[in-house]
Amino acid sequence: MAEFADFISAHEAALRGGVMLTLLVLFFGLERALPRRRQNIAPSHAAGNLFIGVINAGLVRLIVPGGLVALALWNSGGGLLGLVHAPDWLIFPASLILLDLVLYWHHRLFHEIPFLWRWHGAHHSDRTLNVTSGLRFHPGEALISTAIKAMAVLLIGAPALAVICFEILLNGASLFNHANWRLGRLDGILQKLIVTPDMHRLHHSRLPQESRMNYGFFLSLWDRIFGTYKCRPAQAHEMIELGLAEAENDNFIAALMHPFKR
Repeated sequence: MAEFADFISAHEAALRGGVMLTLLVLFFGLERALPRRRQNIAPSHAAGNLFIGVINAGLVRLIVPGGLVALALWNSGGGLLGLVHAPDWLIFPASLILLDLVLYWHHRLFHEIPFLWRWHGAHHSDRTLNVTSGLRFHPGEALISTAIKAMAVLLIGAPALAVICFEILLNGASLFNHANWRLGRLDGILQKLIVTPDMHRLHHSRLPQESRMNYGFFLSLWDRIFGTYKCRPAQAHEMIELGLAEAENDNFIAALMHPFKR
């Protein structure tokens, strides 16, 4: 287990980049083969979302050179899980579950606290939800999120291997959940365990009673426990109005300027 963890840690950047690129291409193709909604996505719009993702990746690496993995290695044996002295096979899944719980509340607070919503609103301003929307997070939000996740890693005491796997899972789930592809009945089945494209699309509705639901990133469990789960939108998925009514434009420049608009 230790040798495997060392190998994964040594190749973390290549592994994360490879998985991200593979899933991006895969879901991009599935959107066109099995679209859930009819949407005209301009190449410039998709490129803008990708550009924001590249900015965020570079910025986080610049501010936190070693990333959350270095923090986990430094904190090895610490945090709440360090007090338990449980075996690795139990610490690993417990770390993933607890980190996912943190991400649920992290996302929910970004909707409920006005200052945080200013940054997160840039993500919700996208009117054509698609796989590239999973990368469309304002750099300011990316930095705040990194700080929150860093505190979570320290508090939980998540090992480096769990942190690497969780970040890969988080990035993959973001692409999966935002992709405009049709799963049919499988979507409803998967929703019992994980967040699906239909479940997350409802969260991007313009209706406040829907956009304040379905905050989960990976496990759908938290929305069910904390009373924020909604199975179906008021309208059919093909008819849901996406984006923010007050956002006049949803290109990448407008997204970057969104937090500074009154």
